[in-house]
Amino acid sequence: MGKVYTNTKIFHFADRLEQLKAGSIPAPIHIRLKPTNRCNHHCSYCCYRNPDLYLSERLREEDRIPWEKMQELINDFAAMGVKAVTFSGGGEPLCYPHIADTIRGLTAAGIKIATLTNGSLLSGEVAELLARKAVWCRVSMDAADAATYAAIRLVPITEFNRVCDNLQKFSAIPGRTCVLGVNFIVTRENHADIFTFLHKARELGVDNVKLSGAVVSTNPKENAAYHSVIHAEASAQIDRAIRELSTPDFTIVNKLYQPEDEEGIYDKDFNWCPMINFMTVVAADQQVYFCHDKAYTENGLLGSLKETDFKTFWHAPATRERIKNLDPGTECRHHCADILKNNMLLDYFESDPDHLEFV
Repeated sequence: MGKVYTNTKIFHFADRLEQLKAGSIPAPIHIRLKPTNRCNHHCSYCCYRNPDLYLSERLREEDRIPWEKMQELINDFAAMGVKAVTFSGGGEPLCYPHIADTIRGLTAAGIKIATLTNGSLLSGEVAELLARKAVWCRVSMDAADAATYAAIRLVPITEFNRVCDNLQKFSAIPGRTCVLGVNFIVTRENHADIFTFLHKARELGVDNVKLSGAVVSTNPKENAAYHSVIHAEASAQIDRAIRELSTPDFTIVNKLYQPEDEEGIYDKDFNWCPMINFMTVVAADQQVYFCHDKAYTENGLLGSLKETDFKTFWHAPATRERIKNLDPGTECRHHCADILKNNMLLDYFESDPDHLEFV
């Protein structure tokens, strides 16, 4: 298997890059689809439930995409040449009552799928479908024991073992082609248990674990201060785990930022965002947002699908103008998951054509 986590994937879609370079309208390659805002966990660090974070501005728990609209979206994505769909929150995607039919519809149309999930509902028919039809499934976990897990997520003490059991059974499904990953959000409550958790994840049959820091504030200095007191111990445990636990079948991906580097992923010294032409968000409120770092925010709102279909919306002149005129330097003074991709794309698009051959 090649690299799963890499910022260079976009360069494998030269046709879309050339369309944008020529000034035409490429269809999105990847769509983050948030089918429901309902969630059966209540994580303390959840960016969508924290009133101090901007991602909670427009979120309403009761919103979900109607099945008729979902069928329309599936047809539009297929017609436009969308390559991949990731189910995410908002809420817990597997709470969506039509998730199995949505998986079938997208994969029948030749669209690759993946899901982010808390793993509590990763069982039965949905697990069987994902194991054989999804490219990857990433379960959010943040504790090595039931008591810590229950305290962080405000769930019953039995929930930890339930999710662990789901992971173990999912990993053993006959014919599974889906990569089973875990996303571990590092917090002050769990940073001392990182090695113990990674050892447990390997025993459960997980293929990889990605570790990243909790976002506790839209102020980078506050976020850096939160992580500065735990970063050394967290990093030491991750380094030890990489040395002692890594195997060809179990990979550990360290995405922790140095606290002093936090500001660099908030401040933007560029005024154009190429990535929003290739990946966008369709949310449970039937609104389209620029990206998952701006989902459910007022200044991240691109427009509504309640009175139109996605294909018409995406190619509308008003949508094109809004995407073209987004200025990250002034409108995106927040965390950006795609900042490294954007920096590479900007370098690509700004290359002098007379000098390309001098590689």
